[in-house]
Amino acid sequence: MKTYLKPISLILLAGDSPSENQRWRAALDAEEYVFVSASSLYHCLDMAEYHHPKVVMLNFYLIEDSFVPVIQFFHLLNIPLLLMGDNFSPNLSRYLAQSGVFAVLGKNTGDRELRHAIARAVTAKHLTLNSSLNLDNFRSIQKNRLQNVVKKGIETAVARTSEMINCEMQFDPPSFAALSPLLLQEKLLNTLGDKLVAVAQLDFSGNMNGSAHMLFSQEAADKIVLSILGNEVAADERNEMKADIMAEIGNVAINGIVGTFSNTFKYKLSYVVPAYIEGSTREILKLMNLSLKSTIILFMSHFKMIDFHVEGDFVIFFQARILLDLLFRV
Repeated sequence: MKTYLKPISLILLAGDSPSENQRWRAALDAEEYVFVSASSLYHCLDMAEYHHPKVVMLNFYLIEDSFVPVIQFFHLLNIPLLLMGDNFSPNLSRYLAQSGVFAVLGKNTGDRELRHAIARAVTAKHLTLNSSLNLDNFRSIQKNRLQNVVKKGIETAVARTSEMINCEMQFDPPSFAALSPLLLQEKLLNTLGDKLVAVAQLDFSGNMNGSAHMLFSQEAADKIVLSILGNEVAADERNEMKADIMAEIGNVAINGIVGTFSNTFKYKLSYVVPAYIEGSTREILKLMNLSLKSTIILFMSHFKMIDFHVEGDFVIFFQARILLDLLFRV
């Protein structure tokens, strides 16, 4: 069996042609590198989000018309970006140097300098993802699109749920954050506390993987069931019916949210009726469909069921690739 002296690193190549990718591959050939080539900008960004390479080499020509959000996307994923191009203006060169690009190299850079740049990028200590990052760094047009889609989804969920249970509902504007899975769990623990939680949870997959949740305290879930069934139904019978009632409420609400995203982004998503679960916040977090590699885009919205005197939270998270679809699909 062959023994490698250095860790194997995945290098993503995104030149403006297959021949350019091949030239870079030949110049960088080393036993510690594995190369994968992208056939388009979207393909490059998609593979970066899914496979999280050690370094991305990208021809600036491919992002010339949308380089700001693309650079910010790589920065969000904490992947060093090497931009290849020529004839940059002084202002653009300064901007690229300050915006999180690891290095800017001329297209005719020699093999030795190219190998040196890749070696430095592979061993670079990535910036720690800021737990307070809330997408403010993304251009307002993308942020506004995302905000509108989320708000529309929650409006649909609230309207359908309100009609189903015959109860007025209100919700707060959804908050946004981009987090690592560990920071996501920390944020939810800080927000919800380590108390007993009732949750209707829907995991979905397809063009997009993620989860949507409708969270209550267990006391709130009991109050909702009591308000719907009334005192005429015995307490033991209410407890037996609670899981079905709360799962159906979650089904109506969460399908409104997920359906809005599916229709807006033209996704084909697979999912089943939400499961109703009770447990501590830590127990619920263990059941969430979290990838340990991907950066997660988190949406949270607090809501109130006015007539029932009950409060809860919508929690939805997606892979960071949703930001790509704001550029390419919406």
